[in-house]
Amino acid sequence: MDLTRIIENICNELGYRYVYGNKSHINLIDQNGALEPDKFHLLLFPINTSNKNNNDSSRTCNGNFFFVMPDEFAQSYKDKFETKIEPCKITLAILEDRISYCENIDIIQFTSIDAVDILDANLTGLWVTFQFKVYE
Repeated sequence: MDLTRIIENICNELGYRYVYGNKSHINLIDQNGALEPDKFHLLLFPINTSNKNNNDSSRTCNGNFFFVMPDEFAQSYKDKFETKIEPCKITLAILEDRISYCENIDIIQFTSIDAVDILDANLTGLWVTFQFKVYE
């Protein structure tokens, strides 16, 4: 199964809103009211996938996603951290665990940094960078 589908399925199981696309596509997500105020949103950008490694039938996948919640501009950074970023960090650990349970995926890298007031929809949470080894 393609990594984008694996991540989508995990998001659906955990109740996260999942969006896949490039930055200009993702930037338009709230035009039809798709954002839910108290829900986690995983905004996955296209994944860079290597050629198949013939030694172990694996591919290396590199990518990024925003793991965020809708926010208000008026909050202080401290308020944003306490109400959006910190809950995203706690919940992201659950997502990382779920990915690590997939028997065909090895997590090589999974890092995050705070992301505040991003995109036109004004989202706050985390910018996540990952590298996985995916076995076929």
